[in-house]
Amino acid sequence: MSSAPDPTGANVHPAAAGGTGSRAPGAIDVPGTWNARDVGGRAVPRGSDGPLATGVLLRTASLAGLTAQGGQVLSALGVRTVLDLRGEHEVRRDGADAVPGGIEVVRRAMDPAVGAGRAAGSAERDRAPSADPGALIAGLVDAPDPAAVARSMMLGVYATFVTDPGIRATVGRVLADVAQAPGTSVVHCSAGKDRTGWVVALVQHVVGVAEADRMDEYLASAAAVDGLAATLPPIPGLDPTALAPLLTVEPDYLTSAWELASREHGGIDEYLVSCGVTAEVRDALVRRFVAG
Repeated sequence: MSSAPDPTGANVHPAAAGGTGSRAPGAIDVPGTWNARDVGGRAVPRGSDGPLATGVLLRTASLAGLTAQGGQVLSALGVRTVLDLRGEHEVRRDGADAVPGGIEVVRRAMDPAVGAGRAAGSAERDRAPSADPGALIAGLVDAPDPAAVARSMMLGVYATFVTDPGIRATVGRVLADVAQAPGTSVVHCSAGKDRTGWVVALVQHVVGVAEADRMDEYLASAAAVDGLAATLPPIPGLDPTALAPLLTVEPDYLTSAWELASREHGGIDEYLVSCGVTAEVRDALVRRFVAG
């Protein structure tokens, strides 16, 4: 794959991120989803003269509402594999990915419900079937300080990426999928910002992207707040401003999980070993993203 400008005419173009209504760098218009962009084309890995290759890994929000035109965009971009990180509850509620023929959907559920429920202090939420944004919001209505609880929920969700053995195993499988899948892959969850953001940050780490550039890529999802907000109905009794910690991304979310991985496992590379990421997978990711 090359890092040349996209030849498909799929409206790939950079724009300044940083707020509601703006466009993230590398944003792609994919009708029927949002928060879509190519992971390549911007960050330059250590020891390389150019940015990560484009056309290897795309990231989006849910593809359950993908339109026929959106499917054509993905096909034109060479997408062959979609890695769906949503939990079973999210798939039942929102539907399976509506991708066209020739694209394989691989279910790789990362469901951090336990972490979110513990942060909210509720045994009932501990047993919740999913911790997607919709499920999290439902837990805020009766909270005395909904915004504070929402932020605690998010930190709890990110902690499960490190502490939950099942999620760690899924992370390892997803990185292997990206390393080995033919053509272009798409990774997504419901909003394309938290579970997807964690996976993308790990891929970038493996291929040599510096911390500041990883954070820039992660925070670019803040430009997609409107896309997620548009999917949510008004919640009676809940001040809309309380939703802000759930709708966006914050540096502390990613940093807290990264630091937890270092404390729990001795470093992020050791965390990746605990996920089952092998030297062969790491080498394959470098070959795919970094020019020789």
